[in-house]
Amino acid sequence: MRYVSATPLLATVGLAATMSATTTAQGLVLDRASFVVTRGSEVIGREEFTLRRGRQSGGAGLTLTVNALYPAGRASPIMVATIEFGPDSQPATARLDLDAQNRPSVFVAMSSHRVTVRTLTPRGESARQFPAMSRAVMLDEFLLSPLALLPGRQEGQLTIFDARRGSRDVTRLSDRGMGSVEVGGVKRELRHMTLGSGPGIHHLWFDESGYLIKVDIPQTGITAVRLPTR
Repeated sequence: MRYVSATPLLATVGLAATMSATTTAQGLVLDRASFVVTRGSEVIGREEFTLRRGRQSGGAGLTLTVNALYPAGRASPIMVATIEFGPDSQPATARLDLDAQNRPSVFVAMSSHRVTVRTLTPRGESARQFPAMSRAVMLDEFLLSPLALLPGRQEGQLTIFDARRGSRDVTRLSDRGMGSVEVGGVKRELRHMTLGSGPGIHHLWFDESGYLIKVDIPQTGITAVRLPTR
């Protein structure tokens, strides 16, 4: 399914206002929520994600886990992803398990020197390396939520990295201030940010706490909205 791959998407993970953070064996749960993704009037996907403090591999940072269902009525996830972030919200490691015919798994390790991507399938293993990325977000055509954590909120250049395709795209994040937008049939005043410009622009809206509420990609007709928690 052609989804986000042609239109890089950047967002910030929202924090459920009514959810009390709980402690698990893997760390403090900071967020647990879902996004519904539509194209025009058709629901095309759903993503359920959890954000925890600490890294599964150990050390300071965050761990984001996602079950992505495309189409939304699918019985099992098309992809299960785990992404670890450093204290600066920069991606550090990732594992993407795709439920496809040959069931590939992709492993990513990002350092200050290089980015290494390993792909495993029943037929064998391959590896690629890329130059280091000082400020990056990860992209995959089936995933929105794993890309939700910005490596810093300031305006400026960002590198969008698609690990499975091995593509990199340098774009710009801009802050347009407060604005009115419809969410679930109700007008809300939210912070408006944009990623990129021209036909491929992405419109991002955040609440007063800085958490993502809605994303619009006019070029593709894709909209992603966070489900209410109550």
